[in-house]
Amino acid sequence: MSTSPEVIIVGAGLAGACAALELSRTREVLVIDAVGAAAGASGAAAGLVNPFMGRKARPVWQLEDALTAVRATIARAEADDLFDGRGVLRPVVEDGQAKVFRERAAEFSDHLTFLSAEAVAAQYPAVAAPAGALWVRTGGAVMVPSFVQRVLDAAARRGATVISGQHVSAWRSTETHATVTLDHGEELRAGHVVLAMGYGGIGHPALDALELRGVKGQTLRVRLPAPHTTDQLPPVAGSGYAVPVPTDAAHRTLILGSSYEHHFTTLDPTGAATQQILHKTQRLVPALAEATIRGAVTGVRVYAGQRNLPVLAPLSDAPRVWAFTGLGSKGLLMAPLFARKLRDHLHDPSGVPAALRLKEPS
Repeated sequence: MSTSPEVIIVGAGLAGACAALELSRTREVLVIDAVGAAAGASGAAAGLVNPFMGRKARPVWQLEDALTAVRATIARAEADDLFDGRGVLRPVVEDGQAKVFRERAAEFSDHLTFLSAEAVAAQYPAVAAPAGALWVRTGGAVMVPSFVQRVLDAAARRGATVISGQHVSAWRSTETHATVTLDHGEELRAGHVVLAMGYGGIGHPALDALELRGVKGQTLRVRLPAPHTTDQLPPVAGSGYAVPVPTDAAHRTLILGSSYEHHFTTLDPTGAATQQILHKTQRLVPALAEATIRGAVTGVRVYAGQRNLPVLAPLSDAPRVWAFTGLGSKGLLMAPLFARKLRDHLHDPSGVPAALRLKEPS
């Protein structure tokens, strides 16, 4: 390789792609990935844009900025056709949740509406919501694997170079530059290195301080039989989720998810996870009992320690090498926002919010 970029990004998943798009606005960027675009967790995600997550529908960190960054990235990547902007419907699935949802809707009326069971039945007859549902009007869903490729393509149009099939085994930093080493021994030099490796970073001794852990997730691609369609079925999320595929001309294909396996011995899909996903999603959308399974994929979400937010910070022993990882289940909402912060603070890490930095060694 003869390139000498200003920034080398290791990883071509959602984090790496968003970082490439933002950094390529003002810098020469090289993206290196061992497999290819969205080969890990990004390749399995349905891509919910749900800014009110969890059982209590708590708002995500920097809610308004996160949504703005997602929408801007979709526009820059020319990916509007991959985005289902009908919102996210969150049926009440447990005792006491209706009260919480009503309170959230009153508190965040610019984003949320609580729908009665009758209103859900009238607007979304395919959804089972006998206790009502929270409609996240500013939410939606993006087909993540295709989206990641669009983002990388947009970065390439800005001059970024994307190389697949090369594994980075090591990195180091000096006062003036950073270097990555490929498996075959070649070294590449840049002003900064951004490690957006996802699951590939787990177990690497140089990243032990991040306390990375992986949670395996499985999703299913299914097809509804006629006369069922997804025309009146927005992205739905409860204990599981059902997300229509916006690029399906027949309006019958959905992505269902997801499983959460904290301990796993294989990365292959399993029958147990398939049955778990079907059980959860058929409670939300009964017509899924008639759906045909077209495929199953898995990926490993990465979390950094016990923190609620990902990591965006230079490594303490390699200040020109940044970690951008630990997106967990919030990847689509957090990656565009964090990529903007990386662009703004790459040369001055002091501006990175304290919540995103690595803990100082005790």
